[in-house]
Amino acid sequence: MSTVKDLNTSFNTMRTIALACITGFVVVAVSAGYGFYRVTQEAGRRVYVVTDSGSAVALAVRGDTHTPFEARNMVKGFMKTMFGHDQYTFKQNLDAALPLIEGAGGRRIFENFSRGQVLQNYQRYSARSVLDVDSIHLDMRTRPYSGRVYTRQRIFIGDQQRQSLPLAARFRLVETERSEENPYGLLITDFDYIPYHPPVSREEKEFLQQQEADRQRRLREAAAGAGLTPDTLPFRP
Repeated sequence: MSTVKDLNTSFNTMRTIALACITGFVVVAVSAGYGFYRVTQEAGRRVYVVTDSGSAVALAVRGDTHTPFEARNMVKGFMKTMFGHDQYTFKQNLDAALPLIEGAGGRRIFENFSRGQVLQNYQRYSARSVLDVDSIHLDMRTRPYSGRVYTRQRIFIGDQQRQSLPLAARFRLVETERSEENPYGLLITDFDYIPYHPPVSREEKEFLQQQEADRQRRLREAAAGAGLTPDTLPFRP
């Protein structure tokens, strides 16, 4: 009788162990399948954007889109931290700016700083640079986005401003993963310097035309007050 009881106990124990193993296997299989699905889904969204200075990892188009305000704010922040610093904030600002630009472009800017001994000059002359963004022009109708930025870099020696240098660049923006270092989800590529010739807006054109019209009117009034005619003016408007 005890033998039968022992057999029943052994059978129940083996059945419990088997059920536990099967349950564990099912949990592991489901977890692995879900993990594989997430990885393949993410890999399917990842693309490589080939630029003049190399390739950059980006994401395929998703449902969420970036607004012009977000893109403009990202470019503005990049320019001010990458090109505005002193001996104390040089490394900190570059660490903040470099995650916003693809690797080759960031290295090229940093190498220019190294050749120009920017950090050494900051230390030698107690100098600093401040960047003012004049305007940012974006084209977000097609991907990758593109744009141009126009700025002025002010150089200070001590408390005295010594130079104001125009600085302009063109670039592209590709969508990438948002992260702590890059919360915008945008990456600057094809960054290249261009001549400082910002486009004139419609409002600026109208202002210049009105300014010229006022100048011509004042010339005519002055000529009439002096009794002169257009043919007798010492210069023509």
